[in-house]
Amino acid sequence: MSIYITKICGLGGTAGKGQQLVANEAKKLGIEEIRIPYYDYFSESREELSKRIDGILTGVSENDTVILQSPTWNYPNFDSALIGHLKAIDNLQLVIFVHDIRAMMFPIEAESMPFYVELFNIADSLIVPSENMAQYLKEKGVNTPMVIQHLWDFDNHVDFNQASNYGNRISFIGDDEKFMISTNFPTNSDTSLELYGRKNEQMEQANNIHYHGFLDEYSLLQELQKGGFGLVWSEDEQVKNYMHYCNSYKVSTYLQAGIPLIVHNDISCRKLVEDNHWGIVVNSLEEAVQKVKEMSEEEYRSYIDAISSIKYKLENGYYTKKSLTDAIYNLFIC
Repeated sequence: MSIYITKICGLGGTAGKGQQLVANEAKKLGIEEIRIPYYDYFSESREELSKRIDGILTGVSENDTVILQSPTWNYPNFDSALIGHLKAIDNLQLVIFVHDIRAMMFPIEAESMPFYVELFNIADSLIVPSENMAQYLKEKGVNTPMVIQHLWDFDNHVDFNQASNYGNRISFIGDDEKFMISTNFPTNSDTSLELYGRKNEQMEQANNIHYHGFLDEYSLLQELQKGGFGLVWSEDEQVKNYMHYCNSYKVSTYLQAGIPLIVHNDISCRKLVEDNHWGIVVNSLEEAVQKVKEMSEEEYRSYIDAISSIKYKLENGYYTKKSLTDAIYNLFIC
């Protein structure tokens, strides 16, 4: 019996990084990789697609276990065909590692949610981002056993010479146009907003808003580590709603940099943040600015001390390996 995990090749951005991270940690557990090209399968005939999938799954045989990282970000016809091929293999155990659900991310794809419910019910086990996602899927009719991922790991090992300094500053990583941060950030405050990402024409121009552009991961961590707080937020209601269910890679980036978090009270990781004293939970950007301004250095240090213990786990893939091993273990005891 062999265990395999899929990884999409040629996929960039955070989605591609997430798949690579999971595949890397799986390899450390002795799990073999199945590479799936990121490709326009929609134009292929059913016969051509079937032959291509046969090639992708070469080596997979009866009694094996396959962990499918989902979504594949290919057309749904590919996902359907791939699952069909896998389930046709005798006694194959299928685990779906759910990174995101497109029907929940994009309003234009919302009507496809029944497809994902059916897909997840075909699996023998699911790994889902959060307790909130698990509850939502159960309400939608998914009855497959689930393991909770909880948090993204962060496999970039960076050693800092000293702890972060208290600072009246809030950093945000990401597309400001998508998350609508600068246009909603209080500009009548001496709390600064440090933006790391793509510049856009709608970006608010103010004395307390500073744009840094894209930085490589190492440089970004060095900048964030200087101090202040890391913001995980969206003023776009659709994106904010999805953050109630998904895992944001930003959370782990800020924790790896050693700075406290600022999160919305409806975010999926709220309980983790509160229980572990990783940062502050607020209802608005105005409240965030006010709390940062009023915070004492002693209180800030208490967050820094609490965060210091998570760095080792993130660097060593604790959350990924645990979710993988729990899902595989449950296949054979349930």
